[in-house]
Amino acid sequence: MTNNSLDTCLQLVADQHRRRIIHHLRHEANGTTTLDDLVEQIASRASDSKNGPQQDREELAIQLHHTHLPKLADHGVVEFEHTTGAVRYHPDEQVETVIDSLPGEVSLPNP
Repeated sequence: MTNNSLDTCLQLVADQHRRRIIHHLRHEANGTTTLDDLVEQIASRASDSKNGPQQDREELAIQLHHTHLPKLADHGVVEFEHTTGAVRYHPDEQVETVIDSLPGEVSLPNP
C-alpha cells in the first residue's frame, strides 16, 4: 500500500466486499483470480451468512468493477485489468494484520 497510515488501511478494509476480495485472493494458490470468480465467491458467501438477502450478481459485479477493485488497486493491494477482468493480489502486511485481527466474518475456510 502506497500510504501506510493506519487510517488509510482501516478505510480500505471498512467495506465487507473489499475484505472478502482480499480474503479470497490470499487463499488462491497464485494470488490471482477473475472478476467473475470474485462475484461468484462473494455472492455465495453472502448467501451462506446471516447478512440478509443475496445480492444480485450483476449489481455486485458492477460494484466490484467500478468501486472496490479500483480502490484496492489505487492503494497497491491488487492489480486489476479492466479489459480482461484479471485480478492479482499484492500482499500488504498492514492490511493483512488488520484483517486477521477482525472477528471471524472473513476467516471462514474457502468452500
